[in-house]
Amino acid sequence: MSYYRDLREYLSALDQKGKLRTIAAEINTETQLHPLVRWQFRGLDEADRTGFLFENLIDGRGKKYNCRVATSVTGASKEVYAIGLKTGVGEIHAAWTKALNAPIPPKIVRNGPVKEEIHKGADLCVHGGTGEFAIPISTNGWESLPRLTAISWHTKDPDTGVINVGTYNGTVLGPTRTSCRSPRTDLRIHWDKHRAKGEPLPAAIVIGAVPAVTMVSVSKIPYGLSELDVAGALAGEPIEVIPCETIDLLVPATAEVVMEGYISTEFTEPDAASGEHTGYMIVEHEVFAFEVKCITHRKNPIWHDFISQMPPSESSVIRGIATEGRMLSFLVNSCGIPQVKEVAFHHCAGGWRMCVIKLQDISGKRTHNSIVWQALLASLAVTTDFPKMVIAVDDDIDTWDLESVFWAVTFRYQPHRDTKIIQGRAAGLDQSAGPYTVEKEERIYPTSRSAPQGGSAILMDATRKWAYTPIALPKREYMEDAKKLWESLGLPKLSPKKPWYGVSLGMWPEEHERQAGLAARGDFKAVAEELMAGRIVPPFSSTK
Repeated sequence: MSYYRDLREYLSALDQKGKLRTIAAEINTETQLHPLVRWQFRGLDEADRTGFLFENLIDGRGKKYNCRVATSVTGASKEVYAIGLKTGVGEIHAAWTKALNAPIPPKIVRNGPVKEEIHKGADLCVHGGTGEFAIPISTNGWESLPRLTAISWHTKDPDTGVINVGTYNGTVLGPTRTSCRSPRTDLRIHWDKHRAKGEPLPAAIVIGAVPAVTMVSVSKIPYGLSELDVAGALAGEPIEVIPCETIDLLVPATAEVVMEGYISTEFTEPDAASGEHTGYMIVEHEVFAFEVKCITHRKNPIWHDFISQMPPSESSVIRGIATEGRMLSFLVNSCGIPQVKEVAFHHCAGGWRMCVIKLQDISGKRTHNSIVWQALLASLAVTTDFPKMVIAVDDDIDTWDLESVFWAVTFRYQPHRDTKIIQGRAAGLDQSAGPYTVEKEERIYPTSRSAPQGGSAILMDATRKWAYTPIALPKREYMEDAKKLWESLGLPKLSPKKPWYGVSLGMWPEEHERQAGLAARGDFKAVAEELMAGRIVPPFSSTK
C-alpha cells in the first residue's frame, strides 16, 4: 500500500474516517480561526478531536482569500496521527523505531504540483507575496502578527550537504519578509557555519507537505541524519523532492507552498510576543531575518497551520509521539536496555519535559535496580533541555495515565532514596529557571540558564524494590465476569485503566490465599473460626 501522494489525499482519508470537519462558513483568520479550533483542546475528549479545513476565509479588513487553511490535521489526537502514518495507534512507536534505524533517502523528480505557480523576480509580489495566503494569528489578543506555525524550514550543512528539516515558528513581517525563531537547533549550526564564511544561509519554508515530513520536522532527529530520509522510512517509500528555483536546495515536490530565500547572518531582530508550548507567552526574544526571493505553490493552495501554545495542543501530541519514538529507540537499541517497554511524554509538560519509562521483567527475572537507573540516566543523553522530570515505573502501571503514574510515585518511591537531581541542564523556554529583565536593550539573567544554578532534571525510581502485597482490586476473573454483566445491562462503554484487576506482587502468605478460597465458596464460618482461634494475648503491663 503506497503512502499519501500529498496533503490533499491525506485530508480525503481523514474525511472518509470521520476525522475532518470542513467549515464552509466565512471565518476571520485574525479573530476567529484559532479560538474556534482551540475549543476542541479545551472542551472535548481526545477521541472527539478532528482536523479542520476552512474554505471561506477573510481578514480583519474584509479581504477574501483564494486559499484554504487546514489546521489540527496532524496531531488532533493519536488516532489522527496514526492515520497520517497509515498505521494503527499501537504501531506508531514501532514505525518510528524502524524509521530511525532504516532511513530511506528522497527521490529527485523534475516536475511537481508545488510548481504550478511560480512567483519570482519582478513577479514575486504579483499576488501579494506572503499576503496571498490566509495565515492566521495565534494566541489572539496577545500576539500581534500572523504566525507561521506548521512550517518546515529546509536548510543544509555547507560542509556535508545533509538537509535539515525543522519546525521553527516565525511571523510575517511583510510581503517578502518573515522571521525564524531557531535558537539551539540544527538550523542554528548551519547559520553559524555560513556566518563564518561571511554569507547568508539559503533556506526554504515548506508548507503542506505529506504528514511524514511534518512529523519529522517537529521531532528531534540526531544531527547529520536528514529528516527527509527518516520521513521516507515513515512513509515506506522515498519522499519526492524537487530543486528550488533560486537556491541550491531540494524540497518536497507535492507540497502546497514553498518560500525560497536567505536568512541573514549579519544580524538578528527582536521577536514579537509569542504563545509557546509551555502554556505561557514569551517576550523579548531574538529571531533570524528571512528574505523571500521566490514563492511557488499549487493552485488554490491549502495553508497548513498548527494549534500550539497551551497544552494539550496539536503540537504537544505531535511532539510527544515523535519524542516517545526516538527515546524508546535510543534506550532499547542504542543503549541496549531491552527491559524498557514503553516511553510516554505527557501533554501537561508540553510533550517534552515529563517522561515516564515503563520497565518489564524478561523471562520472569526481576529487572535489577541498576538497570532502572541506567535507563533513567540515559534518558538525559538525548538532548540538553528535556526531559526535565523522568519517572521509572513497573509493567503494571499505565505510562499515559498520570493517576496511575503518581499512584506508583506515592507508594513505590521514597524521595530521600529514589531521587537524583542532575544540574547543568539547559532550560529553554522554562521560566522557572529564573526571571530576566531587559535593560538598555540588553537581556540580564540573574542566573545562567545552562550553568548548575539554572536548568536541572529530576530522576525518580518509582518501581517496586521488593515484594509487595497484592493490588487491592478483585482478581481478574471477577472483573472480567463483572464487565460482561456491565455490558449486558447496557451501561456506558468502559475504558479500563491500569491496573483494573488485582494480582499478587510476591508477598501473599498461603494462609490468606486459602482463606480467600474459603470465602469464594461462602464458607465464612471457617474463616471466622480460624481467626478467632489465633487470638493473641498481649503481655501484661502496668504503670506506677
